[in-house]
Amino acid sequence: MRSNLPAHLNPNHPVLLQEYAVFTPPVDAMAQKIGDWIDQRQPGGYIHGPSRFGKSRGVKWHMKAVLEERFGKRIPLHIWTRPPDSQFSENDFWVSLGLAIGFRYAPRRATRGDRRRLLVEFMIATAAACSSNFVVILIDEAQAMTFREWTWLLGLQNAMDWEGYRLSVFSIASHQMDYTYELLGLSDHAHVAARFLVAHWPFPGISNADEIEFVLKGYDHASEWPANSGVSYLAHFAPQAYASGARLAPCASVLWQVLNSLLPVHYKGNISFPMQHIARAIEEVLIDLAHGKDWETATSPASWIDALALTQFTDHMRLISAAVKGKRLARAT
Repeated sequence: MRSNLPAHLNPNHPVLLQEYAVFTPPVDAMAQKIGDWIDQRQPGGYIHGPSRFGKSRGVKWHMKAVLEERFGKRIPLHIWTRPPDSQFSENDFWVSLGLAIGFRYAPRRATRGDRRRLLVEFMIATAAACSSNFVVILIDEAQAMTFREWTWLLGLQNAMDWEGYRLSVFSIASHQMDYTYELLGLSDHAHVAARFLVAHWPFPGISNADEIEFVLKGYDHASEWPANSGVSYLAHFAPQAYASGARLAPCASVLWQVLNSLLPVHYKGNISFPMQHIARAIEEVLIDLAHGKDWETATSPASWIDALALTQFTDHMRLISAAVKGKRLARAT
């Protein structure tokens, strides 16, 4: 919650609540990759990348709409965010998965076998409603999945296949998902890895000034609140500057240079930046503008540096660098 907001700001604005996600080139690329896997009827695949790069928000706010636009129709896509701190029994696993995909009618005393059977019937119904014989489950935070859970999903997929329906299980995970694939492959769970984790794709961050410009244009005009109001995020926060023609997109090269300048010394990773830190920095600039700071000062390199410092951007990039170095050392040994 922000204190002392200017009178023209609505405290329920998505930016102030941080309940939004502007569309980004990496999210579009992720949707296209998943769309390709659907076209190929891949049984599984996983998308991995460092935390805070925008994977989860892209899934939550944009994935279904982009895929349905690609296929030109509704698709039976179900999204489950695997609770990272949960240790599931099989019965609890089916309950959690069922609730996420919209199934809430299993009897309280149902056995685990009953729950799986009812879940199969429900997913078949969702496929039939879309005039299809395939279903997609998209698991976010999949790095928390256990070997047992992957095995249960294998059984679910086999049960769907027996009924003449294809189930694809795609997962979104942090970079440590690489180790899950290797561990499954080296254990007696190699068949699970072969089913769900052979197809994979690294989720990139924001990787050049053009992508920064694309993101900033999202705040300039490719955003709207309230719905159907025609008021973009920038127009809401800085109406006078917006009316005079000021836009954030021309700040792209400055912001790109600032991001590079704040990388830790001896950074080992790709030049690819987390969307969450960029979004938080943009939010700070928007609020400064709303408080009446003049445009040139609010969008200067110094202001972008201050805004990014509030997000601990450099510390986060240092962690990414350490993880990359550790992975290289592990593979070398």
